[in-house]
Amino acid sequence: METQKEFDQVQYLKDQMKYLGFGEGEKLHKDLEKGIKSTKQEFEIKTTSDKTLPENKVDFTLKFNKTESGGVFLNSYNATLKNKKDESMSHEFYVNKENTFTAKEAVNLLEGRTVKIEFTNPKTEQLEPAFVKLNFDEPKTEKGNYNFQNFYKNYGVDTAQIVEKSKLIFDKPEWKESTIKSLEKGNIVKVKFELDDKVVEGKAVLNPQYKNLNLYDSDMNRINTNKPLEGLEQDNKHEKNNVKEQSIKR
Repeated sequence: METQKEFDQVQYLKDQMKYLGFGEGEKLHKDLEKGIKSTKQEFEIKTTSDKTLPENKVDFTLKFNKTESGGVFLNSYNATLKNKKDESMSHEFYVNKENTFTAKEAVNLLEGRTVKIEFTNPKTEQLEPAFVKLNFDEPKTEKGNYNFQNFYKNYGVDTAQIVEKSKLIFDKPEWKESTIKSLEKGNIVKVKFELDDKVVEGKAVLNPQYKNLNLYDSDMNRINTNKPLEGLEQDNKHEKNNVKEQSIKR
């Protein structure tokens, strides 16, 4: 019976790491099993991500702890990004049922993009969707983390509407929905759009703060967006003054 319990626990943790995007490599699994069998109450597993921009590297440290009853839990993971200038930024992401960021979403946040997730709005005390980004301009918290800059649903970010106004072109209708979901995860998404009366291929990043897309060519050089989008961005600069962005500590 004890063997069965241990097997289920190991498999659960393996599945959890896979779901969070840390993979299912042999070394990862061996390090997990070694940590579980050790006499230490806490143990760590180190891994890396290959899903960064070419000039960046992200290292992860997964942090586990054991209970007196024999349970083993993944409590949090630290993500540290290093860029080509050898500058580093790190943040501790906590693992819970409500609003755990995946490894890829952590990369996206550290690279300065915005991710949509369920957060508790301190004003309403309700769990609701919010677009969040790390605020690199504020000092870190006592725990050494960045504050989050949050745009809750009353801020009025509608990704589908933003995509529509951006005049993206989809070869298949179902690609529109998958593009929207990918943008909301903070990914850099390959897209087609109209530019100077031509259809060009490039990349897009969602910018919820100004309710538009940042459009780039295939080499990630910023492209000036079309007039309706520029107008929308200007409108939202005025609107931004009327909406308080909240920072919360995590």
